[in-house]
Amino acid sequence: MAAASGQVHEAMEALHALQDLASRDPAFARALKRTGSTHAAASLAREHGLHVSAEALWRNRGRHGLPTWRG
Repeated sequence: MAAASGQVHEAMEALHALQDLASRDPAFARALKRTGSTHAAASLAREHGLHVSAEALWRNRGRHGLPTWRG
């Protein structure tokens, strides 16, 4: 169970980093909005040094093409 908890924490950190980058870099935010799938969004994130899974993006999808989460 502890391993799963660690994975969730890592996924949330990656999502927060993704949102931070999108808020600081308008070009990245536009590119993220234009992705056609969570896999494409995860690939774009990897190109920018962020390791977030397509599954984490899907679970935390939000409005306006940017990920969202509680808190």
